Amino acid sequence: MEAWDVVVIGSGVAALRAAIAASDGNATVTILSSQAISSSSDSTINCGFSIPMSEPNHSMFTSDTIRVGSELCEADVLTSTSSTAVEHLAELERWGLNLRREGNGLPHLGKLPGQSAPRTASTGDSTVEEMLLILQEQTMKRRIPHRGDVEILDIVLTEGGSRGLIAMDIQSGELFAIQSKAIILADSGFEGAWNGDGVGMGTSAGLALQCALPLVDLEFTSMHPLTVSEIGLHISLDVLGAGAIVTGNDGTALSTEEGPDSLARAIVAAGGATLDLTPISTTDRPWFEKTFSSLLTRSGIDGSVELIPIMPMVTATIGGIPISSNGQVINQDWSTQILGLFAAGDSACSGLHGASINSGDRILSSITSGAIAGATAADYAATSKFSKSNIISMALSQAHHAHDETLSSAGEGGISPGIILQSLSTTMQTHMGSERNAKGLESAAAAIQELSSVKINISDRNPVMNTEMVALIRTQRLLSVASAAVSSAIARKESRGSHIRTDFPDLDSKQTHHTLVHQDGRTESLSLRN
Repeated sequence: MEAWDVVVIGSGVAALRAAIAASDGNATVTILSSQAISSSSDSTINCGFSIPMSEPNHSMFTSDTIRVGSELCEADVLTSTSSTAVEHLAELERWGLNLRREGNGLPHLGKLPGQSAPRTASTGDSTVEEMLLILQEQTMKRRIPHRGDVEILDIVLTEGGSRGLIAMDIQSGELFAIQSKAIILADSGFEGAWNGDGVGMGTSAGLALQCALPLVDLEFTSMHPLTVSEIGLHISLDVLGAGAIVTGNDGTALSTEEGPDSLARAIVAAGGATLDLTPISTTDRPWFEKTFSSLLTRSGIDGSVELIPIMPMVTATIGGIPISSNGQVINQDWSTQILGLFAAGDSACSGLHGASINSGDRILSSITSGAIAGATAADYAATSKFSKSNIISMALSQAHHAHDETLSSAGEGGISPGIILQSLSTTMQTHMGSERNAKGLESAAAAIQELSSVKINISDRNPVMNTEMVALIRTQRLLSVASAAVSSAIARKESRGSHIRTDFPDLDSKQTHHTLVHQDGRTESLSLRN
């Protein structure tokens, strides 16, 4: 049985940064991801890196984040994140990140939706791609093995904490076990429940529910306002910092003061809007050449002279696995932690974003939460021992049994995963969209329960490269997370941030708490740490 000090699950910015931090903490580290090594679900991050560098102190950054997050941000996480932002950006620059710069040599900072001062550093429209390349290079320098096309089937937990995991090699169909001292869950959120495109399938959140661990704040999502929905193209918010304008159907510019989700809701309410890229200067345009090229080749729109029709779609989920300020997964309250289990990035809910993500804070959170989780996991591993190999072996045996049963029943009828995902997507867009109400949420809960009871069909009995089996596993997991999200939305009887209840439109109740949801749909309140 393989044994590693720290196993990182994911392939995006948070996962790679966590692996680097754990390795620098002298832990033996490996990375497992369900995607190919060269791909990442972080493609939905469409903004640069927010950094309070041009401001006299962090108070404006803090007040903006709390305002956009509708007062549900955790003060300790917000303070630690803002205080280390400059350090993290400087580190990325040392590793080779080529930022846009001013004439004085300092990074160019764009003023984006929700920011009261210019605060977003970027490489134009390729910030995430360049970060991923740089971080991958750093993992290679540290000789951290990265294994793609691996589907995690189960996390092995005992009363003493996490002991290891069970996984499937997608290419060979082999099931295997890994013993570890620490596990970091750092993959995507569950935005695929709305989009049905296979991106953001809620792997980590589903694994947590499978282990009877609660999730938190699943009712909060984030829509990207600058989306060309017909071709699924998400245009970077950084174009707004370069002069681009969002215009409503009546020809007036839409406000960006209250943040990206507020802008997205205004566009949805108006039935759509247009994005004007023509104000971007010839000096700035090279930084956004990929955007202009994609628009022309994929939709035939020449962004240099034509207006671009946009309609927002969900590209991020805010809620997920609750973690403490050091990245450790918590259970019932802030004092109950799961030893050896950590989370970071989109799969985690640190409390930084509150009820809505501000511009630039998503990539900032991925970097900082990944670094914290990796360093803490390495410290934990240094004082821990491998144990409970017999329980891991039992879990592997049980996984083999379930796997064989599924293969043996292949071809016996049912509905394909694709149809299930399409139905789930329609349900979530209809009842868990920009506006919600009790009747619609109850309808969504019933629809998801019905989908969960349907037999999912696979026709292939060969375990090798059985993509149908993979789709079945991911679809079942996503259904469980989507069901929990609807339960969480039903429990929050107020409008707050990105969660708009038309039957409870006001903020008068001031429910300043997080919503904890369990595997069986039970919900309870978790108070703010501050």
